[in-house]
Amino acid sequence: MPDLLSGSLANVLPADLSFALDLGALFLIFRRDRWATAGKRQLSDYMQAFAHFGGLQKVFHTRSFGRHALVNDSVHVYKVSHFNDLLADYKSYFKADYKQIYTGFPAELWAVLLSEKIQVEKDDLVIELYQSWKIYWQGHPSSKGKDESLLHFNAMAAAFQAGGDLLETAQADAQTLIPVIALTVKHPYTNSADFFVECVHLMTQKYVDQIGDGLIFVKVGPEAYPDDQTYFIYTVDEEF
Repeated sequence: MPDLLSGSLANVLPADLSFALDLGALFLIFRRDRWATAGKRQLSDYMQAFAHFGGLQKVFHTRSFGRHALVNDSVHVYKVSHFNDLLADYKSYFKADYKQIYTGFPAELWAVLLSEKIQVEKDDLVIELYQSWKIYWQGHPSSKGKDESLLHFNAMAAAFQAGGDLLETAQADAQTLIPVIALTVKHPYTNSADFFVECVHLMTQKYVDQIGDGLIFVKVGPEAYPDDQTYFIYTVDEEF
């Protein structure tokens, strides 16, 4: 049974359902033990955000999905994310082995931030990249592949110093070197929270086709973009 069902007061409530929230013509019924996400935000908040997108008359079902919520309207499966949910996700990408930096972000994001935030000479940037490369490998319990990775790093550094594009020169070992570049971009931020906020802003404004399955992406919240009032709704390829 889903964590939240859509119906009407004429429905007979199952024994394990104990709470109903009236949103105009829409009644949302919650299971007592599962009406918050892993981010501790109430599931009703996500449903109100989706109701603004889907309309109060639309029948849909939902369940918590980690920090987020999944919604099924019988046509698509959507993920509903609060701004802080994406913020927490992106912070987690910069932990452990850093693999999700490569899979979770478009490489172009780092090109944008490099041009805006990294104001150093090439030689100095290569030194910072090398420091990030060492940090990257500190996050790996095994040094398998490290020697080969160093060869790829040196080739990237040489090509970059010779006038090549940094992201293009990283493609020979992109799964390692793109996270190294991302770590280098993050370093100048005195407050790392500002870095992650900027990542969310850029991803949800410039790279929305990289979030979810790229079919539908909608921002729900005031136009002034106060982060604590903003939700994002986007289609995903997930089982409901």
